[in-house]
Amino acid sequence: EAYDDNVYANSTNTKGDWITTTSPGVQLLMPFGNNKLAAEYKAVIDNYADYTSEDTADHYASVLGDFKFASVYGLKVSDNYVYGHIPRSSSGSGEIEKYNKNAAAVSASYIFADRFKFETGYTRTDWQYTQDFDKYQSRNENLIPTYLYYRFLPKTSAFVEYDFKNVIYDLKAYGLDNQVQTPFIGLAWDIREDTKGIAKVGYLHKSFEASNKSGVDTWTASVNLKHAFTEISSISVTALRDVNEANVTGTSYFVTTGAYAEYTHKLSYKISALARGSYGADDYSNGIAPYSNREDRTWLGGVGLKYQMRPWLDFVLNYNHRDRDSNIAYWDMVDNRTSLTVDFAL
Repeated sequence: EAYDDNVYANSTNTKGDWITTTSPGVQLLMPFGNNKLAAEYKAVIDNYADYTSEDTADHYASVLGDFKFASVYGLKVSDNYVYGHIPRSSSGSGEIEKYNKNAAAVSASYIFADRFKFETGYTRTDWQYTQDFDKYQSRNENLIPTYLYYRFLPKTSAFVEYDFKNVIYDLKAYGLDNQVQTPFIGLAWDIREDTKGIAKVGYLHKSFEASNKSGVDTWTASVNLKHAFTEISSISVTALRDVNEANVTGTSYFVTTGAYAEYTHKLSYKISALARGSYGADDYSNGIAPYSNREDRTWLGGVGLKYQMRPWLDFVLNYNHRDRDSNIAYWDMVDNRTSLTVDFAL
């Protein structure tokens, strides 16, 4: 159960409402030897007390096969399907954007000379937006990533990565078809369950097939890490810089740079306190009014309290404050959300 004081993500004339979220799910896992098969389904159903036009029901389904052969060969096949939405506070248009997304992937790996690992794969992601105003975003993305890892410590590896992505849009009138090439260098470590991560930095080149569209060349990076300072305190950090596909009419792309961190401290065996914060910058390319030269800066701060009554039953109280400052006043937003979640698994 949550209360949000700005459900329409407006800069003025804000409206608040109570939101009931139900999220049932089931997960199946079948390990055999060093291999495993997995399947999962989850729904996230939001019901608003007063503004029922905001009600949404998202569905997530996935299957995975992870196989090891002779301890040096690996093969993964997966498919992930989402019937979901982008909320008003995150969409470039300020509207609820509903979509179907399916990502089918296969990857193969080979370990050689004891310290080296080569991996490559292919992922096809299909995006289908269901409303007329955002159907221009419907597309398919074909991604081929290639990695070479070198393990220089027992649980730490350096790697180089090269990604090639071809993006093909359903509607050709906007001239958004493009190719993206990104080489990376990085570091990956998995010292133990509570201390692991991956960090990489690279150079991104995005070019459009339409002659009237300017491409972009910029640096890119991502960081995902989890670290336990002691048995009672830990932190997780996610950071990125990436070039995203257009999400407002008239733009070609937008660049996101940001970071999120969450700190957890155990107050007792069953009670933990949480603090979180994030900052994100979205810089849009060419656009038509009211999107021209749009720049958004978003801050988030929050605190929480978690009570683990049983190994299978959690209670979580959260408060988040979000402030989006745009160079176009229409897109400014301040939002406060307080929630109580009961989470149980059998």
